Amino acid sequence: MSNFWKNLLSSRHGFSQYVGIDLGTTMTSVYVQGKGIVIKEPSVVAVNTKTGQILAIGHEAEAMLGKTPQHIGAIKPIVNGVISDFEITEKLLRYIFQKIGDSNSWLGGPLVIVGINSEGTEVERKAVEDVVHNAGAKEVYLIEKALATAISNGLILSEAKGNLIVDIGGGLTEVNIVSLGGIVVTRNIKIGGNRLNEDIIRYVRDKFKLAIGEQTAEKIKINIASALDTNNKDSLIVRGRDLVKGLPKEIKITEEEVREAIEESLNNIVQTIKNTIEIAPPELVADIIEKGILLTGGGSLLKGIDKLIEKSTGLKVNIQEDPQNNVVKGEGIILENFEAMKPYLLTLDNPK
Repeated sequence: MSNFWKNLLSSRHGFSQYVGIDLGTTMTSVYVQGKGIVIKEPSVVAVNTKTGQILAIGHEAEAMLGKTPQHIGAIKPIVNGVISDFEITEKLLRYIFQKIGDSNSWLGGPLVIVGINSEGTEVERKAVEDVVHNAGAKEVYLIEKALATAISNGLILSEAKGNLIVDIGGGLTEVNIVSLGGIVVTRNIKIGGNRLNEDIIRYVRDKFKLAIGEQTAEKIKINIASALDTNNKDSLIVRGRDLVKGLPKEIKITEEEVREAIEESLNNIVQTIKNTIEIAPPELVADIIEKGILLTGGGSLLKGIDKLIEKSTGLKVNIQEDPQNNVVKGEGIILENFEAMKPYLLTLDNPK
């Protein structure tokens, strides 16, 4: 295991009953009251399919993707922001709960806040609540991720002011207009960082007749992908399997080629933002013109994505520091001010 997880296994963290979790398609982050963010790892679990034993979680499990023997599965239990494997998600959460607290202090179980998508169905929300309960939580509250992001960025939720928040995650892009502590307009599209990886894999296969894996595509995206021409003329040497000869092969791919690969997906994200603005109440649109767009999520780190959205919408785009952690930071603020901010939380008994 990585040193991160070894340290968690070997130490006895004092238990806090208040925990915030951002259970994302790509990353899982955990906030413990009084300690801050204690876990930030990929949402990947390596499981021995014969015994059901968890072998690794996070970075180490992610490194196993595409490299495991038949009896070991490297599984992503969250797909497009929705739980796709209830059992593995429960095991992931049990593992996390065990590592962040002193087991002698967990007799009553923790209170947990979990982020959810604004357009999630009642069934999807029930699945989140149930899996967290089953993993050992005593109380479970849900928070719409857009509200958590607004809180983490210091927006005053009680104001009758419209705020446009665009969250480009691993499996989903959510576009929300927030006002008076609630979601006024919401739209999402199942395009995020993972789709961009798929676009790159497909492009390399079709143009270069080269098969590459998800981790290689991620490396390409991080290193040379851009939403607009940067004039840098960057390139990267990529290795994979020649689809014609079946032998190892390497090629050079350029920034321009990668931009061509992901162009359609980025245009679809931009169009979703436009569609959301088009159906917003006029008074809120006036607020958005004044304030601009708050861009968050891991996808906001793509070079030039803010400029592309600005160019396409005519609105200023703001990217806050550490956008990948906006949701879990917002949950942390709620936990530290729980009674005052409890009205913004959801339960299935009180879905607002």
